[in-house]
Amino acid sequence: MTTISGKWVGTIQGTNAGAVFAEFVEAKGQIAGVVHINDAVQGVGVYTVTDGHVNPNEIRLVLTPNQQTKMAGHGIVTVLARMLSETKFVGDWRSSIGTAGTLSVTKLTTEPTSIMQPPQGPQQENLIVASSNKGRVTVPKRTTVFISYSHEDILWLERLRVHLKPLERDYALDIWDDREIQAGSKWFEEIERAIQSAKVALLIVSADFLASDFIASNELPPLLEAAKKDGAVIMPLIVSPSRFKSIKNLCQFKAINDPSRPLVNMAKGEQEEMLVKVSEEIEVLFR
Repeated sequence: MTTISGKWVGTIQGTNAGAVFAEFVEAKGQIAGVVHINDAVQGVGVYTVTDGHVNPNEIRLVLTPNQQTKMAGHGIVTVLARMLSETKFVGDWRSSIGTAGTLSVTKLTTEPTSIMQPPQGPQQENLIVASSNKGRVTVPKRTTVFISYSHEDILWLERLRVHLKPLERDYALDIWDDREIQAGSKWFEEIERAIQSAKVALLIVSADFLASDFIASNELPPLLEAAKKDGAVIMPLIVSPSRFKSIKNLCQFKAINDPSRPLVNMAKGEQEEMLVKVSEEIEVLFR
């Protein structure tokens, strides 16, 4: 079975060009690691893999600069790549500051001195510890915006996704709703997995939302538990009149808008302003 655990060297081309040295550890399809990019113009940047996944067809990495690298003007880098062989992968990269290009990386067969360092500061809150055949490694935990909604409110979901799209592009966020479930997938397991990775739970609250037995029994309990134990942020967005203020396990969370002024009672411009507010509050959490 192909694994990307190990040391890799290569190059990036495009808006920026330079050398890459990386060390990855893979555990159950999740990737942790550190990447050094030596750019002739920007100098050396050090990045932590804050979200990484590998399957037989694709590698996806989100590289977050350490504090010093970030202060030098480097942005978050997203990599989408494919394995050409067990020792080489190629793909595309883009950064949140607007640069982009391609990359080609080859696996080392020798073992140079390790560059792996535990992430420091705020990044620690998004990591968990997993086991692998190389020992204990850090892997990303809560990096997803999970949207919980009633299918009766799908028009609100679609408009909300429009406002969140720039965050997906600029911060490489994973924004999840149940339309992400592929045909043939085990849908309940997919929902559980998304909840387990949720840093933000965005609730589109309406009478239909509160009436949903599935949401009440299967989505809200683990989300509330994640808020209590792991610091996940619950963000209710009140889209239509409901009994939100009477639901004890929900009204404890501050809603984006006043529950007495749901979006449906606002003019179109006010609705759009409120959706902008949602995106801004989420952005603050992922900076």
